[in-house]
Amino acid sequence: MLIITKIQTKELKAIGPAEVTDWEDLAIPENDFVDKKTLITAVVEAYDLGKLQTLSHISSPSVLKATVEKDGQTYHLSAKINHE
Repeated sequence: MLIITKIQTKELKAIGPAEVTDWEDLAIPENDFVDKKTLITAVVEAYDLGKLQTLSHISSPSVLKATVEKDGQTYHLSAKINHE
């Protein structure tokens, strides 16, 4: 079982304070996912976060980072992957 924790979206904007939203942890069966793209897509769909724009390819296997767009606004999505 994969537990996705510290799920957070942060509004990307040039002026003013950014809106930051923390989301509940998400449990996903480990055998359903083979790569980070399918995992981040599951998170986006589970919380109706919009459409996946880009996926950051970082070296840490336990970190998810992406950019999503919803209703014309762009957000940075970050989360941690924990194996249970």
